[in-house]
Amino acid sequence: MIFKYLEWIGLLHDMKRYQKVDEYDGTLRPDHLVKFYPKDAVSSDGSRYHGLFRAGRENKLLIVLDGGGFAFDEFSAARPSGDTFDENSITFYDSWCKPSKDAYARLGMFHEKLKKGPFYGWNLLYVPYSSGDMHGGAGEFTYRDTEGKERTFYAHGNINLHLCIDFAKKVCPNPEKLTVLGCSAGGFGTAFVGNDILMCFPDCKDCTCIVDGAALELDMKECAGKLWKVPESISAALHTSDPVADGLEYLYAHQKGRVKIGYVISLRDYVLMMYQNFLDTRKEMGRSPEAGERMERIICGTVKRLAASIPDFSFFLYNYNFNDIKGRPVAYNGATSHCCLWVPEFMRFEREDCTGLQWVKNVVDGKTTQIGRELLK
Repeated sequence: MIFKYLEWIGLLHDMKRYQKVDEYDGTLRPDHLVKFYPKDAVSSDGSRYHGLFRAGRENKLLIVLDGGGFAFDEFSAARPSGDTFDENSITFYDSWCKPSKDAYARLGMFHEKLKKGPFYGWNLLYVPYSSGDMHGGAGEFTYRDTEGKERTFYAHGNINLHLCIDFAKKVCPNPEKLTVLGCSAGGFGTAFVGNDILMCFPDCKDCTCIVDGAALELDMKECAGKLWKVPESISAALHTSDPVADGLEYLYAHQKGRVKIGYVISLRDYVLMMYQNFLDTRKEMGRSPEAGERMERIICGTVKRLAASIPDFSFFLYNYNFNDIKGRPVAYNGATSHCCLWVPEFMRFEREDCTGLQWVKNVVDGKTTQIGRELLK
């Protein structure tokens, strides 16, 4: 327990010091993360947008899609999150590139010195998220903020993504291995734009897509089309109220034979629970026992659907809270952790004789691994 406490103190320290990233000066050196500013890339509030890149030693490319909520209507668009988390305020998404986002490019298994990690020596493209459109948007719309002032929302997530990919392709144009993964809204993004990204690297025959902490029951067809104005190649996937399953099935159908798909999530993800509760009630981001049960049903439904429709589908389900020192569910009604791939503890977190780190390696290596099947009951 003491070790776990000290590890979390160390993680908080790392999240602070890793926010300092050198700006790209025209040169790259292995294992050195840099910040670059694609021309014409903007966040949803119109502010300057940047990407992150780290040159590797091998002809392999890891693309990580950042998370940070989403804006699904004018009400949510008017309520971006602030600099710090406020539990008493209803906010929905990150509207600018917060410095804290830069730290995630080096946490957990993404650290450049983690020799036992599955991505050691790989090139890394980290795509910050500040567009509220799950990395899929290519349009704009107007809304009124909470003070009644008319503003423009730049849903340019897909535009920003492709500008970042253009930067990465100058260094690693034809990777022999490609992995796309994302957490939270980046997990939704991986499902939404995974096919889009793989199409940018048509000669790579060894591809992997991993979704972490993404599940909702919501028909996104309308907001994706009318608000975000996503490309047809993305909106074509959306046809049910399960956007993650829609996206991953579409990805598999179009990239069959060269893509492996993995899905990791906790059964009562507390962040997803709050979003789903607001979508259901349009009143509050609640954490009632009923909200937890509903979230669990949604997640189990997504896993069962994907396991039935995608051969060799890998998943890692858990009912655990990494943030609690004793590993117990947090106080609010048994809710569990939101996302895990960047958490150091997940690397050694073991279920059914398989650690989180080994599970990720298995997925990338094409070894189908399904952890937590008993939780689907």
